[in-house]
Amino acid sequence: MANTRLYRANVTFCLAYPEAFADRTAPTAAELNSSTLVHNITCALNEDGTTFTLGDSDTDDSLTFCDEGNLSTPTFYNPEVVFEAFRDADTAASGVFNEALDLLAFPDIEYIAILRVGEDSDTAFAVGDRIKMVGVKTDFGIDVVGNGENQRISQSFFNNDFVNWNYEVTSS
Repeated sequence: MANTRLYRANVTFCLAYPEAFADRTAPTAAELNSSTLVHNITCALNEDGTTFTLGDSDTDDSLTFCDEGNLSTPTFYNPEVVFEAFRDADTAASGVFNEALDLLAFPDIEYIAILRVGEDSDTAFAVGDRIKMVGVKTDFGIDVVGNGENQRISQSFFNNDFVNWNYEVTSS
């Protein structure tokens, strides 16, 4: 059996409006493939400035008289989601760079950020795909500029009280 490595092209990043899902804890492949409510902006994102991780959980360290020492109970997940997208020189162009800018530039917009690893970014979602979903809310997008660099916009999302980590899509 050969070893198969996953390359950059095998990652998908999407932003979905919350109303895209009848039940966000069990999204279907058809819902994930909605072109109007789910936006695949993978090809606009800068690899170095994009983060989609699950940090250490908050814990409750309260003890009863019957507990042995050093007991801690995980309470809340702490996802970290940052998208950094390239900017298009033509602000009127209808490409993925301007689509990402429109989604990331303005504050107080709720999304569900989605990450899939294992399929090309242009492959439709299907039953059996494993995805990570985090409820997020936008802050003000921050311009990232540097001498001799491509201009970008960075969005460090606020967590919005929803995490569905390593969910396997079970219905189409």
